[in-house]
Amino acid sequence: MSANPKSEIRNRSKWATQAPPLKPSMRECTDMVDADLNREVITRVREAADLVEVAGDHVRLKKRGRSWEGLCPFHEEKTPSFSVDAEKGLYYCFGCHQGGDVFKFLMQLENLSFPESVERLARRYGVQLPPRSPEARRRREEGERQRALLEEAQHFFGECLEQAEGSAARSELERRGFAKDCWRDYGFGYAPDEWRRLVEHMSRRHPEGALVECGLAVSPESGTSPYDRFRNRLTFPIRSGDGTLIAFGGRILGDGEPKYLNSPETAVFRKRSTLFCLDRARRAMADESRALVVEGYFDCLSLHRVGVKNVVATLGTALTSDHARLLKRRLGPDGVAILCYDGDSAGRRAAATGAGVLLETGVEVTILALPAGMDPDDLIRESGEGAFRDLLERPTPLLEFVLADLPPDPAQRRRSGLKLAPLVCSATDPALRQNLVEELARQLYLSPREIQEHGRRALRSGPSAQAVPRVSMPPGERELARILLDCSDAWRQKILELVHTEYIEDSRVRRLLDDAVEIGSTDGERDFVSELLGRSTDPDMSSLVAELCTSPMPEVTDESIRIQLETLLQHQARERSLRLAPLIAAAEEREDHAELDRLLAEKARIRREFAEI
Repeated sequence: MSANPKSEIRNRSKWATQAPPLKPSMRECTDMVDADLNREVITRVREAADLVEVAGDHVRLKKRGRSWEGLCPFHEEKTPSFSVDAEKGLYYCFGCHQGGDVFKFLMQLENLSFPESVERLARRYGVQLPPRSPEARRRREEGERQRALLEEAQHFFGECLEQAEGSAARSELERRGFAKDCWRDYGFGYAPDEWRRLVEHMSRRHPEGALVECGLAVSPESGTSPYDRFRNRLTFPIRSGDGTLIAFGGRILGDGEPKYLNSPETAVFRKRSTLFCLDRARRAMADESRALVVEGYFDCLSLHRVGVKNVVATLGTALTSDHARLLKRRLGPDGVAILCYDGDSAGRRAAATGAGVLLETGVEVTILALPAGMDPDDLIRESGEGAFRDLLERPTPLLEFVLADLPPDPAQRRRSGLKLAPLVCSATDPALRQNLVEELARQLYLSPREIQEHGRRALRSGPSAQAVPRVSMPPGERELARILLDCSDAWRQKILELVHTEYIEDSRVRRLLDDAVEIGSTDGERDFVSELLGRSTDPDMSSLVAELCTSPMPEVTDESIRIQLETLLQHQARERSLRLAPLIAAAEEREDHAELDRLLAEKARIRREFAEI
C-alpha cells in the first residue's frame, strides 16, 4: 500500500476514471442502459445503496458522531472536510463545496452519467432493473441498425480513398501533413464524385429508405430515387464519447458549397450535443483537467497529429449548453475549458459567446488568442508545432480577452465595460463569479457592488432571466430552503401559500418549492428529504440538499421560521415593487391613465399583503 493514503485514493480514482470503456454523454447512455429507469426504480436503488460503503471505496472514512469524515476525493487537502451522513444518504465537502447523493458521488468521481450510476449501483446491491419497454427496445434496435449501416459506409469510404479515384483526397491529406500510415487510424475516407455510388453499393443488402434514415442518402422531394449525401468529399467519421460511429463529416475537394457537410440529425446523432474527437481527447482531458475547444475538423485533427490530445471541436455550430455540460462532466469540478477559435472578428465574437455558455454551466474559461486571420491548422502548418505550444502555455484570461476590444477613453471604456457585467455575473460557480466580478470592477475603477447590480438588472430583463443563475443567493433564500427540508407539514404548506415562486432568484430553490408542491403532505409517515431525492435526478438539487443537511445552521423552530420568512417576504415585496416602477413610469409618460391606475393599485396591494403578513 502507498505510504500516502491520499495518493492511494487519488490513484484509484484516476484508474477508475480511465478504466475502459469511458462512457458517452447522458443522452447516449440512456440508450445504453438496458432498462427503463422510472422514479420507483431510482428510489429502490438509492435506498439499497450504502453511501458509506461506496464512498469508502475511494476515501478512508472515520466515524465522528452521527456522520463519517475523511479527506475529500475531489480536491487536495490535509485536514478532513468531507462528511457523509449515512442516515440521509448524502455527502458534502466543506472545503470545495461538492455534495449530493450516492448517484452524484459516482457521477463526479468516475465520470458516469446518471443512468450509468443507477445501473452500476443496481448491480452492486442486487436491485433488479425492469426490462425495457417495447418502445425503448424498438429505439435501441433502430439505433443498432443505423450504427451498423454507418460502419459499412465507413469501410466503403476507406476503400475508395485507397483506390485511383481517391487521389485528390490523398493529396489533400498529404498537403495538410497527414502521412499515409495514420489515415486508417483517423478513419479518413473518400466519397466518390457520383450520385448513387454508395446507395447502389449498399442497397444490395439494405433498403434505400434505411440509408436515408441514417443520413447516408438524400430522398428528393420529387419522389425519385435517393442519392448519395456525400459526393466528391474527403470524409471524417464522427464518433460518440465511447468511440461509436454515429455520423460523418465531409470536406469538398475543389470548388463547391458547402465546404464542410455533416450528416443530418438521426436517431443516433445530435449535432448540438456531440463534440468531434471526444473519444480521442477524453483521457487527456481527464488527466489534465483541461480541454481545448476549436471550430474545425482539421483544426482538431492537426492538433491531435502533433500530440496535443485534449482537443475537441464543435460541428459547424456555436458552443451549446449541451456541449458545456458534456465538457463539465469530463473535466470535473476544477477543470478549465480553453477556447481557441479563428483569429478574426467572427472568431472573437464566437469565443465571447461560448465563454458565456460555459460560465453558465459552471466551467472556468480561458482563451487561446491566435494571430489575426489564422486558425490552429494554419498556425501549425506555417509556424510549426512549437509556435502553437508556446501559445498554449500562455492562454489569455477571459476578462483580458474581452476587455482588449474596449475603447481607451476611461468614460467610454467604463460604459462599454459595464456591458460585460451580465457575462461575469452569469457564472454559476460562486468563487469564480466573485473573482470575475472583482476583477472587472478593478479594471473599470468601479465597486464590485456596481458590477453585481448592473449584471443582475441585465439578467433580470433578459429573455431567459428565470433560467439564468443570479449573482448570489438573495436574502432569505438559503434559509428558506433549509426550513423547507426540516419544518413540519403545516409550516411547509403555509410557506408555499405565502412565497411567490416567480420571485425566487436561485433556480434550485425554485425547483425545491415546485417539488414541495408536488409532494404535498407527508402525513408524518415519510421523510420529506427522502421523498425529495426520490423525485429528482438533478445533481445540482442533490448537491443543495446535501449542503443544507450537513452544514451547521441554527435549529429550525417556529420563531426562526417566522423571522426568516419575514425577511424573505420583505425582500420579495421590495422586488415586486421595483419591477413595477419602470412600468408605472412608462404609463405616466404615455398618459395611459387606466394602466397607471391598475399598476398603482397593484403596488398598494403588495404593501397591504406584506402588512397583513
